[in-house]
Amino acid sequence: MSARTPSPKTAPCFGSFIGNARAVDILRRAIGRDRLPHAMIFAGPPGVGKCTLALMAARRLNCLSPEGDDACGRCSPCVRMGAAILARRLECEKRGDRPCGSCPSCRIREMRHPDLHLVGPDEGKTAIGIQRIRGLIGEIAFQPIEARYRVVILDPADRMTVEAQNCLLKTLEEPPSRTVIILVTANPYALLDTIRSRCRLLHFGEIQPEMIERRLVEAEGRPAAQARLAAALSGGSLGAALDFDTAAYSGIREQAFDFVSLLLGKGSFREASAAAAQATRDKQSFLIYIDSVSALLEDVYYARIDPGRVGQRDLLDRIGPLARSVRHQTLVRSIEGVQRLKLNLKSNVNRQIALEALFIEITRR
Repeated sequence: MSARTPSPKTAPCFGSFIGNARAVDILRRAIGRDRLPHAMIFAGPPGVGKCTLALMAARRLNCLSPEGDDACGRCSPCVRMGAAILARRLECEKRGDRPCGSCPSCRIREMRHPDLHLVGPDEGKTAIGIQRIRGLIGEIAFQPIEARYRVVILDPADRMTVEAQNCLLKTLEEPPSRTVIILVTANPYALLDTIRSRCRLLHFGEIQPEMIERRLVEAEGRPAAQARLAAALSGGSLGAALDFDTAAYSGIREQAFDFVSLLLGKGSFREASAAAAQATRDKQSFLIYIDSVSALLEDVYYARIDPGRVGQRDLLDRIGPLARSVRHQTLVRSIEGVQRLKLNLKSNVNRQIALEALFIEITRR
């Protein structure tokens, strides 16, 4: 096994889970007392580890030699179910997205435990259809093959069609013995009321930036400055921080800083309109741009009251003068205005007009 490919025995366990300590504690105690509900919904923001924690629960449920409230990590169920945790972030070492089947990463990705079912949309599909759920129900109708408990994880569960959800209802009401079903979703209210009423809801929240930064440095080996930046812009999502590309972001951040300077320095509308036109050319990069504007404004705010909390410390020498020159009320209005703009983007508003309107709202007062 190559140096950069982890072993399934090193798959993370409850003790190394980042954030959402309450959710972890609830699961630990429920499993330890053999009181885990047969059907659960893990609900919370994307990228906070909902599916990872569901996989950890599956491993702990079936561990042959648990150590306190955690799995041992060494027995056969631990190793094979641990591989499912690692596989979520592994790519083929020879071909990238196309598996070769022979490299260490591919061998981990191909490890399967017959009693662990991770269900999502089929390849090329965006929804989990009724045929997929019917097939799953047929697979789990009998006792587990090897493990003490069969665990079914639907992720993202809100991608089930209405027909698929209705098909699953009776199984949630009368699940096969020794079967646990976990629905993972960022939007629990996209599920039918009848689905939610049959499941125990476990809430997840955003992860503190300090915890994400520490994880990136200690476990991922990221340079401290890059880790701090990724954590500050992650929106409380470890997944987003792990995927953060510092090099690709630098150009977008520079554009965002120019707009923030115009906004807080009361630049001209002509300059702001030109900046808005440049920023809104690409929808995907614009979302990153707005997140960057938001993060920069927050850093300017913290530079005024507590410089130690500035996330993008490599810009401190440029953020400081802005913080000293802007009125507190203007800064607060700017932060609130960007938050409203981010919400309005979900309604498919014109991006350039929205950004220009924000500029007028802040600078004309």
